[in-house]
Amino acid sequence: MEVIVDGIIYQLQSHGGISRLFSEILPRMCQADETLNVTLLLPGQSQQVLPYHPHIHTRSAPQIERFLQPHLVWQYLTRRPKEWWLRLSIGRTRGKIWHSTYFTMPRMWSGAIVVTVVDMIYELFPHLFNTIGAERFRKQKRRCVLNADAVICISETTRRDLQDFYGMGLDKVWAVPLGYSNTFKRLPSLPERAESPVSGPFLLYVGSRSHYKNFRQLIQAYSLWQRRQEVNLVVVGREWSKDEIDTLTGSGIYDRVRLLDKVDDEALCYLYNTAVALVYPSLYEGFGIPLLEAMACGCPVVASRIPSTIEVAGDCPVYFDPGEKEELVLALDKVLSEGRESQRVLAGLERVKDFSWERTAGQTLKVYRSLS
Repeated sequence: MEVIVDGIIYQLQSHGGISRLFSEILPRMCQADETLNVTLLLPGQSQQVLPYHPHIHTRSAPQIERFLQPHLVWQYLTRRPKEWWLRLSIGRTRGKIWHSTYFTMPRMWSGAIVVTVVDMIYELFPHLFNTIGAERFRKQKRRCVLNADAVICISETTRRDLQDFYGMGLDKVWAVPLGYSNTFKRLPSLPERAESPVSGPFLLYVGSRSHYKNFRQLIQAYSLWQRRQEVNLVVVGREWSKDEIDTLTGSGIYDRVRLLDKVDDEALCYLYNTAVALVYPSLYEGFGIPLLEAMACGCPVVASRIPSTIEVAGDCPVYFDPGEKEELVLALDKVLSEGRESQRVLAGLERVKDFSWERTAGQTLKVYRSLS
């Protein structure tokens, strides 16, 4: 079985959920099926370590842009050579499967096409993504999805949303849940870490802070919370923007919020194992890997009541309405009073056993085989 994977996502981001998905499942699929051969195409310079397996063969496009500056002037002249390179790298397409990491489609393709959809954020929140580039992305995404032979959605929530927007039948849309790294687990003991950047009780927030992530709501609720002097807020993610610094300063909590960037999985596992709770306030998610990571570490979870989180975490989190900061304040009080040995936490440790990257890889292989 020959699969061509366009690794454009490795060019577009230095880290993120989509690249992690492919990095986790590609080697596992090759390990599970010795007949599988993957050609990973890199149209540009990769920003991260690529997945490895003897059956994964990486092909990198020549970086001719380095010699043709400025890029905007020469981009149309470089497109044709890249198309030639793509055709040479792929070879004959009949009987092969094209699987893009981010909604690309090759010309003159006679094999099967698989598309992975992680969420429908651009469609559900067009007012947050209202640029010309965002509209082009929506059109490209729709074109790829409607022309695919199989569409993989990372949750039933995303699957339903996709069907609502595109009107697709169930026959070619698959729900394949994500997994989490085995690094995340409940540590039997917590020795003091000399390099630990956090002291005292703290709430934990992990990931992007884009508008739909509802981070501003968390800041507002935390600033109202009477116990904020006892419990800090630790944020794992990119550096603060000027607007965020102004918001934190204006709310009077800048000294209570600690930002950590470039946190690896081992350090994040330690944070999950020591946090009072993970706070997950999103307005919308396609899945929610941090939920699995936190539950696997025995970390209590406070989460917005949205379909994908209910699908992934069940009754394990303390829920709140994402539009009501007062509910979030009450949820913080509740999770603090329940502690890390509550029935919710024990239920979370059991629930995560239903999720793994091995399962994700196996179900993706099932999609491939349905097209062979």
